[in-house]
Amino acid sequence: MAKKPEDKPLGMVPLIGCRCRCGHEWLPREATDKPRVCPKCKSANWDRPKQFERKASASQDA
Repeated sequence: MAKKPEDKPLGMVPLIGCRCRCGHEWLPREATDKPRVCPKCKSANWDRPKQFERKASASQDA
């Protein structure tokens, strides 16, 4: 007779993932290793907030 797997609740399961400042979210291949770059935008600073935001210049508004 086969063993019955443990009864675990079905539904949403919390997973540890990564989120880049470009907005991309993904699950790393290895949970123990921190990714070097964002797989979408290739930014090496994916885990650091932006320090400065660019302001729109007057020449671009015209």
